[in-house]
Amino acid sequence: MKQNLLPSLRKELENTFGRKIVSSGDCIQMVEDIYKNTGQTVNANTLRRFFGLVKATYPPSSSTLHILARYCGFNSTDEIERLSPDKSSDADINKEEVLHYLVALFSKTQVSGHYQEMTFYPLVEQTIIFLERNPSLIDKFQREIAKTTTGQYYYYEKLANMDRLNGYYGEGLRYYLRAKNTEEGKVFAHSMQVFRYWLTKNTAELIDHMSEITSINVTPDFPPHILGRYIAAGLYYANVKNEPIDNILAEAKRFHGGIKAIREDSPFSFPDFELIICEALLLTGNYEEGYEYIWHGKTYLSASGQDKNTLFNLWEDFAGPRKDYKSRKGKSASEKEPFYYTFSKKYNTIVELLAANINKRSSVASDHQLSELIRETGYKRLLSKLS
Repeated sequence: MKQNLLPSLRKELENTFGRKIVSSGDCIQMVEDIYKNTGQTVNANTLRRFFGLVKATYPPSSSTLHILARYCGFNSTDEIERLSPDKSSDADINKEEVLHYLVALFSKTQVSGHYQEMTFYPLVEQTIIFLERNPSLIDKFQREIAKTTTGQYYYYEKLANMDRLNGYYGEGLRYYLRAKNTEEGKVFAHSMQVFRYWLTKNTAELIDHMSEITSINVTPDFPPHILGRYIAAGLYYANVKNEPIDNILAEAKRFHGGIKAIREDSPFSFPDFELIICEALLLTGNYEEGYEYIWHGKTYLSASGQDKNTLFNLWEDFAGPRKDYKSRKGKSASEKEPFYYTFSKKYNTIVELLAANINKRSSVASDHQLSELIRETGYKRLLSKLS
């Protein structure tokens, strides 16, 4: 690999890892992530030199570069060289053909059942990674994918891009709403915008979107993930208006009862409702109620035989110091590494770093990383969660 292309690899590594590398601790965590995803190891000191944290007297070896390239999803370092701006042009790739291909992947794919969904999720991830590298395609892709049923369900609803909620994904929700102008579509799109403007402390926009939701008759027949977004929007609105949440909690309990009765212990679904509700409750300071939904979610996963190594562990760690939950948690949440989707790594890392700060495990470097991630995402509200 040419030395002038090393910056491209550094950028790909940080995008894959989900945040900038600014400390030795980041390098150690990246070593662990590289091993988890490739089964291969690199030395933390090698990464420190590679990212300029310590002086490098010699360039990284070809074997190290190969491992780093594999971690980023490339088969070889040659593929990274082809991504370099001075090598790419419209002559190399017909962007309209690529766009047509990406949209066709969603529109022509029929998915049913949890296990089939899990094989489809990496396709969504890789599509978003590709779009991040080719930003000129993003707007057209979102416009077209919003017209497809699969794109509406997976790209917009089930796998919400939290890293870009205050960016292109949040803006793309208007395409989704235009294409899915149903009661369910309206509730989802406006609820996500309520969350966006709660995070960014834009109260005026939050109120406008909440007013759109309140005019809709939301019924238990709505999909669980949309019911979750609806309840969460109510919690964020009540938080900024300093209003009681008793009625919201009662409605959530009513919806939850119906959801549990239908799905029972089926392994073909995931407790999205519980995850969305526990997130909203914890972020708005309702820790005891939030933990109840963590407990419901993890209990369901255990009963259905699914992997319990999920985002519930992240929120459990966030909630832990607020109440004495040790007897209920058993093994500490920090010992269980939750799974992060690539397109929500920044957001989930913010929550992870907040949990570390709350649990008095943070350092000056991690607090700096937290501030940088909040600056990048625009989620100013989360600064108030620092202990």
